[in-house]
Amino acid sequence: MDEPIIEVSKELIAANYEIDEVAKQWTVLKQEYRSTEEPTLRAEIKEKWDNLEKKMKQLEMNRRKIIERKEEIEFNNRWKGWKKS
Repeated sequence: MDEPIIEVSKELIAANYEIDEVAKQWTVLKQEYRSTEEPTLRAEIKEKWDNLEKKMKQLEMNRRKIIERKEEIEFNNRWKGWKKS
């Protein structure tokens, strides 16, 4: 009965870890962008920055889906427990 919630929780932890890693990379790129004055290098950094931003949005959407699945499982477990009472 608890197996689906455990699997979803593991997925959520992995998603949070991925989001944290991308956020760290994004912060480093932002700092590099601000400290660089060469236009070609700034353009390359900006391109990487934009790609990370897209990846971050995708990861956050996936995380929301996992959270919704987890909440649905928790609700169903509570509902089953209430019906048995």
